[in-house]
Formats: sequence, C-alpha cells, structure tokens
Amino acid sequence: MDRQKLLRVSLLSLAALLLALMVRNAIPALETLELAALDWRFRLRGEQPLNDLPIVLVTIDDYSFEALPDRWPWPRSYYANVIENLEKAGARVIGLDVIFDKPDKYGLSKDQQLADAIRNSGRIVLAKKLEQDYRLQSYFYFVDPIPVLKDAAGTGLGLVSVQSDPDGIYRRYPAAQHYQGEYYPSFVLELLRKYRGYGPEVSVEIGSQGFTFGEFFIPHFAAGHMLINYRGPAGTFPHYSFASVLDDASVTLAEGYDFDYFSENLLPDGVFKDKIVIVGSTAADLHDNFPTPFLGTGSAAKETPGMEILANATHTILGNLYFYKPPRWLSLGIVLLLVLLVQMISLRLSPLWSTLITLGLILLLGLVQILLFSRAGIVMEMVFPALALAFSFVSTNLYQFMLARKEKQRILGAFAHYVPAKVVQELIAHPEKLALGGEERVMTVLFSDVASFTTISESLTPRQLVMLINEYLSEMTELILKYDGIIDKYEGDAIMAEFGAPVYYDHHATNACHAALEMQHRLKELSRIWRRQGRPVLSCRVGINTGNMIVGNMGSRKVFDYTVLGDEVNLASRLEGANKLYGTRNMISEATYQQVRSQFITRPLDLIVVKGKRKPVQVYELIARKDEQLHHLLASILPMYEEGMAYYEARNWEKAADRFSSILRLMPDDGPSKLYLRRSQEFALSPPPLDWDGVYQMQSK
Repeated sequence: MDRQKLLRVSLLSLAALLLALMVRNAIPALETLELAALDWRFRLRGEQPLNDLPIVLVTIDDYSFEALPDRWPWPRSYYANVIENLEKAGARVIGLDVIFDKPDKYGLSKDQQLADAIRNSGRIVLAKKLEQDYRLQSYFYFVDPIPVLKDAAGTGLGLVSVQSDPDGIYRRYPAAQHYQGEYYPSFVLELLRKYRGYGPEVSVEIGSQGFTFGEFFIPHFAAGHMLINYRGPAGTFPHYSFASVLDDASVTLAEGYDFDYFSENLLPDGVFKDKIVIVGSTAADLHDNFPTPFLGTGSAAKETPGMEILANATHTILGNLYFYKPPRWLSLGIVLLLVLLVQMISLRLSPLWSTLITLGLILLLGLVQILLFSRAGIVMEMVFPALALAFSFVSTNLYQFMLARKEKQRILGAFAHYVPAKVVQELIAHPEKLALGGEERVMTVLFSDVASFTTISESLTPRQLVMLINEYLSEMTELILKYDGIIDKYEGDAIMAEFGAPVYYDHHATNACHAALEMQHRLKELSRIWRRQGRPVLSCRVGINTGNMIVGNMGSRKVFDYTVLGDEVNLASRLEGANKLYGTRNMISEATYQQVRSQFITRPLDLIVVKGKRKPVQVYELIARKDEQLHHLLASILPMYEEGMAYYEARNWEKAADRFSSILRLMPDDGPSKLYLRRSQEFALSPPPLDWDGVYQMQSK
C-alpha cells in the first residue's frame, strides 16, 4: 500500500471513530441500548454464588399481611419484638429498611417500645432518605425517623436513597451522598460500620477514584456511584418472613398462622447468627420494588425489592466484587486499532470476505467483553465499538466504490461493445427503459462453468490461459446468441445468460435447452482440436431453471447493469454446481422440465434441497433432443435406469443396486448410476427412517 493510500486509510479510520463518538453522544437511544447490553451480560452470566457472605433478609411480605392480626402500618412493637428475637438468634447487625418518619398510629408507647429496643441493642441501623422537592428541583432535604427513634439510633442512621439510570433501571448505588458540603454514609456503609465495629470517628473519605471507609475502598463506576454486582434476580438471598421471626410464645398471630417458630425452634439453627440482617418490604402493595438488570420481559418480568438491592450492594462491598471501567484512552485505542484493521481488510479482500470478517470481529469483541465482564469484572462499552467498526466498514467500501466508479467511467467507452446487442436495440427502441427498475417476468436462466478450471489454469501461462478462455467463451456465446439468449455476465470461465429478455417470447425454456445441448456438442469438437494441438481439454457443466424473476436495470442511478434477480436465478446457479455430485453435464429444474419434456430426452436425477433453500426441487438430466439419434448404449440403459429408480423409491435396495450395477457394466462412467448404486448399498446396510421422503440436502453450492 503506497504512502498516500495509507494516509487516506488513517484519515478514514479517525473519521469513523469520531463519527461513532458523535452519534453515540447525540442519540439518547444508543445510551439506552448500551445499558441494555449491560443488563444482557448480567442475565447471560446468570445467578452467582453468595460465597457464604453473612447477609440474610427478613421480608415484610404477603404472608406477614395474612398472619399478623393488625393492619398495615403495624404497631412499632412488632419491630421491637423482631429485634429482640433476632438478637436472641445471634444477629450481629440489624438494618430496618423502613422510614419511621411519622408517629405510630397506635400510640407513643409503641414508638417508645421500639426506641428502647434500638437503644438496648446497639446494633441497629435505621433508614433515612435524601429527597428532592418536586416543585423546586434544586432543593433537597432529609427525611429522618421521628426524634425518639433517631435519638435511640444515634449514629446508626444511613441513607437508603438510590437513583435509577436514564432507562429507569436500578444498577448503581451511592456509597455516600453529598449534601451541604458533607458526605453522608449510605445505609449499607452504616451496616458495615456496625458489622466491623467501627466507631463514629470512621468517616467517608472521597477521592478521585472512589470512596474510602475504614478498610473498604469503593471505586467510582459512574457519577460517584458503584455498579452493583447483582447476584441474581429477586429472591436470590436467603429470606424469612417477618411474621415467622415475630412468631414466638408472646405474640399471637391470626388463626392458622400461630406456630411459635422462635419458641419451638422451628427456624434452622444458626440462620441469623453473626449475620447482617436487613428487614424490609417485598410486598407489591408497599411499592418498594424496583426494576434491575434481572427484570426480564413479558410475564417473566419481576422487580427486585429495595431491601434486596441493599443486600446486593452490601455483598458487593463485603466481597470486594466491584466492576471497573478500563481507562478511556485504552478503550479508544483498542477501538481505533480495530477500525484500522477493518479498513485494511476491506481494502485487500472481497466485499463478501471483508463483510464476514468485520462481523466476525464484532462478534469476537462482544465475546471478549462478555468474558471480561464475567471473569474479571471489567465493563467495556459494546454499542460504541460495534458502531465504530460498522462506520469503518461502510466508509472504506464507499471510498472503494467511488474509486471503482471513477475507473468505470474512464474505461466505459472501451468496453461498450460488451453490452448485449439486443439490450442496446431494446433501449434504442424504448429509451425510457434507460433507468433503474425492473419487471416481474417468467424467464429461463442458464449458468455454465468449466469443470476443474483451477487445475487447468495452473498448467498454463497467463497468456495461454487468456487465449483458451477467450476462444471457449466466444464459441459458447455464439450458441447462446443463436437461440435468442443474452449474455448477462462473464465471471472468469463462467457464463450467466437469460432467455426471454429483453423482448419476451414464449419458448425461452426450449431455446435454453437447445443452447445447452449445442454448447456441449461444440465443446467436444473443440476438445478434439485442442487435444491435437497439445492444449488442455475443457468440459463444462450447465444449470437451467425457469420461473418468476425480476428483469431490468439494476445498480446505482448512474452505473447499472441489465440483469435478472430472484430466487429462481439463484436456483439455476445451484443446479450448475449440483452436476458435480451426479456426474452430469446438463441439469434442469422441474419448472423447465414441464416446459420442454415433449421435445427433449431427460431422466430424473433426484429430489434435492440446494444450499440456502428449504423447499425441495425435482431435477433432471437434459440428455438430447427427441429427434436426435441416441448412442445405442445410452438408449439401452435409460429403461434400466427408470427401473432402478423405481426400486430405489420403493426401498427395494437390492434390486435397485442390481439395476444400477447392470448399467455400469455397460457404461462404467454413468455418474447418476454410480451415485445411486452407492446410496442403495449404504441404505441396504443402514436403511433410512420410515418417514424418509427421498429428499437430498445439498451441502455445497
């Protein structure tokens, strides 16, 4: 690659990267898509082990609403009893994820009972919130527990405020929140203070990389928040109903629910011992459930209780299971290198290969990002790199297209005579057709290709190869034009031709078959001449199909080809290649056979599904015109072949093999008989299933 072209590629790479950055920042939907990709990685990783970290939940759930005799909100004495029972069970820390911001409706005595329990325990953390005034968006204020409870808790107060991402999903957690010049610790940090035995002198310290709290360092992931390492969907942590923990001999539950769990030791031993216990709501009616990365979709959607979000955040910090973003310069550098690689590939390889490799790079990058997320806790952007690679691919191909278009314009006059004469005549008669567009029409398409051309080309010099191919293509083209076909294109030694355009005529299938037979006859004559001259002998395969196609001018507004498109065109191409499997020279489809069966000798080959298709098609070998004298051996084997096929379809493998063996004794090179002899012998040893329909699935083009 010359220096000027290398400079252009570098500029294109930089432009693709900058464009991807601009698009990412300008379109909010891409940020939402990036967040969705993060959630997808969580769900793909699946539920993770809890690593024996000491976190247990006590849930205010529907069972508790049914079991407790009082209606919500419950008397504060319930919480006092739960605290006492949890202390008896050995809980080290108890966090109440409930905002007690109003006095108990059952009287001050209930508030005092809870305050006494909190003060006597010394291991309680109460929740408070930092709220934003909905009228004055810049105004924030604390929502604290009522004074008697706040005084009892002392320093055991933590913020439970959390903030969703722009798409409404809760992924982040603020270890501390800034308010009026100070950082206030979160509910989770206060749980950890009690758990580690830190005194009030241990405060939150803020740094450029994250928060420090005692022995804990909590890195920033985004905007002063850490990314919660969710262990799974709702219900991942061990949890016990509030009513079950309350249920002892001193408390009477509703009829049918009073089992005295604590009095009778019905709870598992050690379930709360030395644990961080979080008490909070899971009931949908209390509206304390939130969407998280494990939300799911449709009927499977299930929000996660706020208390379990706190449990996940606690688990993340205790287990040092943080997520990190790679440095910005490193991410951009990796993307830039990949962009350069895509452009180099696009410049050196064909569009098909460059497309496949670009898609492969995007998939490989995604796989690496998934592994980094799952194994190392590294979160890389997924949408932006894919966008940059796509822009790189498109920009490079547009650049090449512009160069190719300029080159085409330069040599257009030199190759004008390659345009089929009939197309030129049609355009002269109807100049309005000199525009993009096409029409649907029943036509016949012929594909031909030289067998083993690669091997032949290796034995010739480039000049000898060009002379041989030009002579071959000239002879074949003359025969196609003789039968009113037009040459659509040449691809090396391959020819694509259509019959029935640009001027439509009814007998297009017949003409295509005449052309195919004469092409084979003429190639034999040429081969005899070439053999005497010491030149390679060529053989060609032909595929023909008839059906609905789109014919017309296809391409750009200024550069286009007169061609045909459609599935039926692709089928004709596949039939040409399928000849190799059956050892035949001319193969036609069922649609063509129905048009020409009264005029040509054929024999059925198979019911096949060509690669890239689902619907099976019956194919036939085109042998000769019916008014043509057949070689006596060929004439003698055709009835035997029909019998063999009848036995084969009836699953009579032995008789089928016998017929095909008899044919091969007369004509050892008969390709279809070789194939069906082998299949019959294989099926005799290992028969196909009873529902076998005889369809053969092609594995190659």
